[in-house]
Amino acid sequence: MTNSKDFFLSVTERIFSNWTALKIAVEHGMGSKEKAQAFCPYVTELIYMNDELIPAEIAAELEDYMDLEFDTELEDASSTQVAEELLRFYRYCAAGDETTALAELEKLPPLQPWIATQVYTMSVPSQSCTQENDSSSEDGEASNNQMEVVDQDWTTVRTKRKK
Repeated sequence: MTNSKDFFLSVTERIFSNWTALKIAVEHGMGSKEKAQAFCPYVTELIYMNDELIPAEIAAELEDYMDLEFDTELEDASSTQVAEELLRFYRYCAAGDETTALAELEKLPPLQPWIATQVYTMSVPSQSCTQENDSSSEDGEASNNQMEVVDQDWTTVRTKRKK
């Protein structure tokens, strides 16, 4: 798997963006969004530098970070669940099992914008879109749909049609 570390970082961001404890800590001012964003590469490096980690060790590190950086004590098993998910994906990356990693990534909840660190732009050409009962697609008109995440809390969607 080429760039397995980058892929794993994106998995970490996706898992953390859906981790309720982390999101609530940020929303309630226990720590900044920047600290949450920095948490992702920190954990990625931690796991890549220590090959033989077990879920309990990763969970302990997650709990320590939450305590130190977010002044939050976890009283549920969420750190263990997050650690197990991270370790599962790390194993796919370490084994170079790109097919399984991508298939399992699709099963995860989508990346939540509150933690996203980049601005993404996606263009979808009309040929790849299936449109039912749309007279414009029957007439052969081309359309280009663009979605741009301008701000972490705001999404602008533009549709351009040529006539």
